[in-house]
Amino acid sequence: MTASAEQPSGTIYDIGYRRYDGPRLGRRGAVGAVVGAGLRAVFGLGRSARSKILPWGGVVLALAPAVIAVAIRVLVGDIVELYSYENYLWGIGALFTIFIAAQAPELVVNDMRHRVLPLYFSRPIRRVDYVVAKLTALATGLLALTLLPVLVLFAGRVLAAEDVLGALGDEIGALPGIIGNGVIHAIALASLGLAISALAARRAYAAGAVLGVFLIGGVVSAIFAESGGGLVDVAPFLNPLATIDGAREWLFGGSIAESPVAQSDLPLWTYGAGTAVLVLGSWAILALRYRRVTT
Repeated sequence: MTASAEQPSGTIYDIGYRRYDGPRLGRRGAVGAVVGAGLRAVFGLGRSARSKILPWGGVVLALAPAVIAVAIRVLVGDIVELYSYENYLWGIGALFTIFIAAQAPELVVNDMRHRVLPLYFSRPIRRVDYVVAKLTALATGLLALTLLPVLVLFAGRVLAAEDVLGALGDEIGALPGIIGNGVIHAIALASLGLAISALAARRAYAAGAVLGVFLIGGVVSAIFAESGGGLVDVAPFLNPLATIDGAREWLFGGSIAESPVAQSDLPLWTYGAGTAVLVLGSWAILALRYRRVTT
């Protein structure tokens, strides 16, 4: 056996080094990528069918009352006003709680738990960009529950009328309130849900904390609202959904008898201020939480 046969041999090919000459999207592109990935996570896209059950089930359940109300209007006429633009979101408020508890932890907990945040921040993306992108993704996802169903109700009322143009003229004045209410709910709920989730180490803890804030706050708020006395004025601020509903009534009008706001004698602007405090406080928590992340 020859020496050359015993020794390993190899060949080196000099293929050169080619620089990347594609588009460099920079900071805006990085933020857009995080928003897109966040939206996919919110709705379970690209994941197993099991991951899609809660988000898409929530959207279907949120749409169901609007579809049923429109169907009744088409088939038998508007005999009973099942839902109004003002009370629709209050009636499906439980779906918001479940949706946020399931999807908000999905956006932030795993990134911290698996320590991938330094990878985000090694790119041209700042901490505030990351927070804004996650908030945008969750709030946009929530619009499927807070805005889309009421728009379906609006469209159904217009298209089911014999005089479509006349009905459009009658209903069009409610459109700014519909859009504004949906956007306010989406931003406020997304902010609170992400702030709570960002403080948790595991998704289960985050989901439990979100459920606790909304469910316990809702129960205590209802008890206070029925107890009378000075507690009636405190009740709406213990339930985030009631506080946001008070802001809606202040901005767009339309009282809801079932809401603790209806039992309170406080001026409506206080609920607008309360909602602003809720949103800004949540943003402050998120800013402080991610400022502590080391790269």
